[in-house]
Amino acid sequence: MNGNNFENRIAPSTEVTFDKQRLFFNKWEMYKLLAQYDLPFQMPYTAIFSIQSFDQFTSRSIPFYVKPVHTWAGLHITRITPFYNGYHVKQQNGSEETLPTKQALWQKLAQYYQNTLAIIQQQAPTIAFNSRAFDIRVHLQRDEHGQWLYAGDLTRIGGEKSIVSNHFTNGGGVVETEFVLQHLFRYSKGNKVLRTLANATFAISEVLDSQYPFVDIGADFGLDRNGNLWLFEVNTNDAKGRPAYDLFKKLPDKNVYKQMIAMDKRRYKIWKKSNMYF
Repeated sequence: MNGNNFENRIAPSTEVTFDKQRLFFNKWEMYKLLAQYDLPFQMPYTAIFSIQSFDQFTSRSIPFYVKPVHTWAGLHITRITPFYNGYHVKQQNGSEETLPTKQALWQKLAQYYQNTLAIIQQQAPTIAFNSRAFDIRVHLQRDEHGQWLYAGDLTRIGGEKSIVSNHFTNGGGVVETEFVLQHLFRYSKGNKVLRTLANATFAISEVLDSQYPFVDIGADFGLDRNGNLWLFEVNTNDAKGRPAYDLFKKLPDKNVYKQMIAMDKRRYKIWKKSNMYF
């Protein structure tokens, strides 16, 4: 699970902090947790945003992102792409500029994120679909017996010029995963990717079960040209909500969405009756 150009393994003794008020792991804590394990996917190398990590990333001349640890829907994300005479800076709000020096880039980023805990993250070597960013969301639910169930998957395709896949303005949207895989890979490899997506997400659930009894997991993956998985993010239920079921409502076939809603109602009815809680 080593990211390109970086040593990406974190020692098993690394301290991971669980937010006991919101009942979740933020982006940085989730990364630290999962990076301790040998899992069936790769993760983009990630560090806390600081002058030291900034120097580390800019010295390697690779594209990278800066993201607040609590952001969602691509809010306040910045992508930095080095080139021969400067740095191209693009934010999810659409603003773009070119900065000529490393010092100018640091001043820009330090000011923008001065009051925010943020991470700096390698841009994973993932492929696009029709020249647009995409990711595959895999959703797991606990069933009424407390066992993890593969609820479904879908592909989110970012809008035109979006730097993230979950920002749908200007033509983005949600489609069936099989549709995307059929266009990217041969049939046999597409099926293998689907199996790997399931195995990877269940592996994540095993790690999370050692930490807290979540009841919904939404894992977001990208793919490289060989069909290998790169984990972008793991979303769980918390005190503010859960990974969106409504994403599945956007698919032409509403059956997965209906099954997810039905499972959610059934399990809580049974758990409440039997005083069984997760």
